[in-house]
Amino acid sequence: MFALFLVAIATPAHADVRAAVRFGVLPLDLDASSDTPFFGDDLSRAVTSYNMAAAAYDREHGTSTARATTDDVAVHDTLLMISPGLELGSGTMFFRAELPLGFGSELRSVGLGLYPLNFQAHVTRKAALYASLGGQASKLDRSDMADDTGALLAARAAAGIRFSHALVEVGYNAFAIGGSVDSTQLDAMTVNRNAPPPRPDTAISAGEASGIVDVSVGVSF
Repeated sequence: MFALFLVAIATPAHADVRAAVRFGVLPLDLDASSDTPFFGDDLSRAVTSYNMAAAAYDREHGTSTARATTDDVAVHDTLLMISPGLELGSGTMFFRAELPLGFGSELRSVGLGLYPLNFQAHVTRKAALYASLGGQASKLDRSDMADDTGALLAARAAAGIRFSHALVEVGYNAFAIGGSVDSTQLDAMTVNRNAPPPRPDTAISAGEASGIVDVSVGVSF
């Protein structure tokens, strides 16, 4: 929000400034692998530690515990997005900044979205088509992790229509990467023959994806 304030006060007084709020849905399905940027080593470590602990427990008690794969530590949630922001400029090109807030069944996010490239064309006196290109960076939290640190990064393009004060937008996330890590829980995943090991997704959940489509509606002032 501080960044939005700086943009606003740095804008010349004659510039057209619009406030906007968008409400949307973001299906967040991020696939995990040992090659996932930033998270790959911890993903592999969590799965390996769990499987070693499960094997030791099974040998001790004669049980058969299902082994984990990286699919078990992927990210699957749907976020309701609320994104207040500012749009600066009334000509063919304008600047856009927003504060995206996400609410899912397990995930919460708060971040900053910047769109330096925006183009619009008025089709009637009240209606305009627009396209935006930029990205978002958010802090990501999981409700089922006690002490996690997480982030979500996305390169995003969007196209929409503005009719009077109403907005309809479709977004395309060309690349997204994110996740949450509870380092304390990850370090605690050691062999304990007297108790079943905790699932690896209690320590980490992360991944990457491309081509995620989101839809939003909103209002501008």
